[in-house]
Amino acid sequence: MAVPRTWSGRAQSGDSMKDGIIESPRLRDLPRTAWRVALLAGMASYLDAGAIITSGGALVLYKDTFGLTLGQIGQLSALLTALFAIGALVGGRLGDRYGRRKVFTVTMAGLAAGAAMLAFAPDIIMLYAGTAVVGFCIGADLPVSMAMIAEEAPPGFKGRLIAFSHVLWMAAIGTTFIVQMIVGDMGVMGGRIMWTHILLVTLLVLVLRSTLPESQEWTRAYARRQQTGADGRALESSSLRELFGRRYIGPFIGLALFYGVFNLAANTGGQFGTLLYTELAHTSVSTAAMVNTAQLVISFASALLFMRTVDLPSRMNWFLIGGVLAVAGQAVPVVFGVNVISLAAWQIMQGVGGAFAGESMWKVWSQELFPTLLRTTAQGATTFFTRMLAAVSALGTPYLIQSGPETLFVTLTLAVAFTTALGWLYIRRVPAVAAH
Repeated sequence: MAVPRTWSGRAQSGDSMKDGIIESPRLRDLPRTAWRVALLAGMASYLDAGAIITSGGALVLYKDTFGLTLGQIGQLSALLTALFAIGALVGGRLGDRYGRRKVFTVTMAGLAAGAAMLAFAPDIIMLYAGTAVVGFCIGADLPVSMAMIAEEAPPGFKGRLIAFSHVLWMAAIGTTFIVQMIVGDMGVMGGRIMWTHILLVTLLVLVLRSTLPESQEWTRAYARRQQTGADGRALESSSLRELFGRRYIGPFIGLALFYGVFNLAANTGGQFGTLLYTELAHTSVSTAAMVNTAQLVISFASALLFMRTVDLPSRMNWFLIGGVLAVAGQAVPVVFGVNVISLAAWQIMQGVGGAFAGESMWKVWSQELFPTLLRTTAQGATTFFTRMLAAVSALGTPYLIQSGPETLFVTLTLAVAFTTALGWLYIRRVPAVAAH
């Protein structure tokens, strides 16, 4: 049977037929080695979420001991985001040129050093240095790790194993919040313990990743790059000129806009959710925390469901449902006003919808739409755009809230409607690149 397109939501190599219906392989049939690669490479997502939340919590606990001003806390938060973006750009390119394994080994070693600097920092200068190192190394690790998962996954399992990294991302949020709750009243020692959690996980991942071989798909593509065809050109190109050429510039821009614009909604909930609850809904921080916990549990369940459906022929139907749900979630505060119930509905609907039509889909599309030796370059560049856009938008969001919450939520509604339409009308129609 001809396979029309890999990961398209249609048939995949490795799918089976029963009574004329395409059936994807079951997760219990997945080899243990594939789970191992997915777990160790996917820990990039765990450390990404863990470091961001740890930074926010630890800075508050460090505030009095180090004499941090609100301005300095803002500078450190912006530094983490900016260096993440730069790291993704650099690490993505290096991953295509020198291999996945080399880059994610170096980045884990760097992340361990940065986490140690923040856990044992004696002064403010070390806080700035450690934050810069952590941000850069996590950003550099993410695109090569996602590519490693996709390239080593057996046929029929690629989407699900990439989606597994999003499950790890959600797990990190829960784990880090638990650590923060335990040490939240311990002052500077609590902040050091939070960063020690990241340090210990990083060291464990570094040791275990050292046992992984290089991506076989990248190795084959690299070998083809060393060979030349009859026209004297490499059989496999890794030139940036090709990425910005007619074949790939469309999906490259499309994915950058999809991830960047959708992330505006997700970032608003993450950075300003508590502010909206306390300042506009006039409720307590503890109430906001309860809603955030409920939203996390529901989003985690949605991520597991996405993992089970992403390789099915119905994948894009789930995407459309998720997109519509996320759009509706942004509109709830506009229609019903800003209150505890409307904000809770906003966060929960966005969490569920985003599991099917947000960052997790960007991760899958980023692997399927670019050739092997341009894959992490493209993903790193779209990550750079997204994080920089998030940093800039964070500067303006408080003013949107101040001018009236309706302005903010109308903007977010239009943003998510745009990304849903972009994914449904354009990105899903782009032909996937076959692996060599």
